[in-house]
Amino acid sequence: MSIQITLGDYALILNFSGWAAITNLRSKIEIPYTSIDKLQVGDFEFPITAVKRTGISALTYKSGVFVINGKKHLLSYRDARKVVILDLQEHEFNKIVIESEAPEQLVNTLLQRSSCER
Repeated sequence: MSIQITLGDYALILNFSGWAAITNLRSKIEIPYTSIDKLQVGDFEFPITAVKRTGISALTYKSGVFVINGKKHLLSYRDARKVVILDLQEHEFNKIVIESEAPEQLVNTLLQRSSCER
């Protein structure tokens, strides 16, 4: 994937490159830890009713901004079974779904830095 995840002092920073930057129309997103409402690891079910604003929706590759059930999602993954799902409040996106080589470890680290639930 063309995403680098950085854990800053006050925010989770997502740096996109390559196709991920093009499909998301940006190269960087900062998510304050205070905006993270809920975290989970798991299999993301991409609904056929999703409306693509920008991005790519191939068989296994999803990257871009989608509206799902009236909520704005940012997706960037190839393997839906290795993703971290962030439910956000007071942020540009309602939900962010990103792939991670170690999703459980990332969620555990984020739980330590934020006051969200799992």
